[in-house]
Amino acid sequence: MAATWTVPALLRAVARNAHHEVHFVQVTHLSSLTRPLQTSGRLIYRKPATLIMEQERPTKASYRIVNGRLYVNGQRGVPVRRVPQVMAIVSGFEGLLSGNRALLLHDYAVHLRGSARHWQLSLVPRLPVLARILRHIEVRGHDGEPTEVRTVAPGGDFSVMRLSP
Repeated sequence: MAATWTVPALLRAVARNAHHEVHFVQVTHLSSLTRPLQTSGRLIYRKPATLIMEQERPTKASYRIVNGRLYVNGQRGVPVRRVPQVMAIVSGFEGLLSGNRALLLHDYAVHLRGSARHWQLSLVPRLPVLARILRHIEVRGHDGEPTEVRTVAPGGDFSVMRLSP
């Protein structure tokens, strides 16, 4: 008999890696633009609290979150809580990649579908500050590896980020 696939089991599987490094391609659809924006680069997560996005295309940019502070292109850091758009994404990424169920449940209603082989985790913001800018995040993956992150804003704007080794 197969074990039941649960949020704690998913978080344990994802958190087995102390260091995640993947390539990403992100396509962002904004109602204010006539065509989607595409960016690509690398995402790096290091336990316990470092998330780095090195954008390589179309222009180079660096976003680093270290111990709750956001550094953009090497500039002086600001607390993530002062930037709700970043806070919304970071708490979801950090909660998932670190296996921190308490962080996920504090900020999001969490729903898991699928099996260990192919899963989809839906995160719906609980906090009003997050819900004003984010309708939900859907993370798809297989085994303990996230492969796609879709974020949807209340007005319908959305982005899809595909992740690969």
